[in-house]
Amino acid sequence: MTTTGSDPTGTFEVCILEARAIDEMVGKIRAAAALSGATDAVAAWRAEHGEERWVHVGHDHAVVGETLMYLHDARDGMLVPHARYPDGSEKLYTDATHAAAIF
Repeated sequence: MTTTGSDPTGTFEVCILEARAIDEMVGKIRAAAALSGATDAVAAWRAEHGEERWVHVGHDHAVVGETLMYLHDARDGMLVPHARYPDGSEKLYTDATHAAAIF
């Protein structure tokens, strides 16, 4: 299920997945962020495409293909994966329980 939301800077998508799928994404993003050269790749990506929408709360950044991936902490500690694309669009991945808190 995908729900589209908006904020003052543009449009983003909230993709609702099972908690198990979110956990898998979190693991993959953390693994990519831990790779040698990940920090330099993120800096180069930002220099070319700009900063991500939630730059002030994001962590564990990695460039995967053409996409900047990162995490942020939900209020209850759950990790929320993000994907930011070169065109400036962004997707957040969460489970149904946490989706309402994003809007």
